[in-house]
Amino acid sequence: MSIIEAIKYLLLGIIQGITEVLPISSSGHVEIAKSLFQMEVDEGLLFLILVNTGSLIAFIVVFFRDIINIIEDVFTYIFQKDQREESKEGFSTLVKLIIASIPAAIVGLLFNDKIDELMIKYNVLLSGIGLLFTATLLLLTSRGKIKRGYTHISYTDAILLGLAQGIALIPGISRSGSTTSTAIKRGVGVDSALRFSFLMYIPVSVGSMLLYIIKIADEGMGLPSNDYLIYYGLAFIGAMFATYVAFKFIFNIFKSGKLKYFSYYCF
Repeated sequence: MSIIEAIKYLLLGIIQGITEVLPISSSGHVEIAKSLFQMEVDEGLLFLILVNTGSLIAFIVVFFRDIINIIEDVFTYIFQKDQREESKEGFSTLVKLIIASIPAAIVGLLFNDKIDELMIKYNVLLSGIGLLFTATLLLLTSRGKIKRGYTHISYTDAILLGLAQGIALIPGISRSGSTTSTAIKRGVGVDSALRFSFLMYIPVSVGSMLLYIIKIADEGMGLPSNDYLIYYGLAFIGAMFATYVAFKFIFNIFKSGKLKYFSYYCF
């Protein structure tokens, strides 16, 4: 095992974790970092799914209370009809999250192999184009009116946010940036937009992980050596802790609604 390679993968995980919380595309940053670090293996979606799982665990920890509240409301709504009015919000949120996850699921199932192939051949170019798209989107959004606080998210909002998340499977296009910008343009408050955007991440990440497990069953791990199990493990741990730390210390920059600064950075 190479210590240098181990450090590189750990850094990739940390980069993934920090950038996943901000609207600057974690996948784009990981691809560019791989090129700068002169990584010898092109992992494509396989590697990204693993580090995304690390971020997923951090998301679940951060939004644990929200998740529990939604689950409780869903069970109450289904099994206790006399309390449906009180539990309607949580049940409605779950339905909206399912609706919002459908576009990304369709894109992933239909274009998974094609995106993987493009990432291997044109990872930096594709990431650069994606970052320019993200920068433009954030700049246009920052020039409009941004509502503060929590507001209602409609089923139409959920569909449009789902479409935005589906497009963000391309590296360089920020998932949180696309979904949050779409919500803000729809007149949703920035707090509600961010909460729903990050809750959307959970079912999509779980779905991606399941697809990866199926891929392993059909094709095997596809790793050059067993050393990469350690490398990927380090990246996974780095992504998990970096995501959690980023939420605690730098997330408020995003929450402030100052999207133009993220736009300048992406440019």
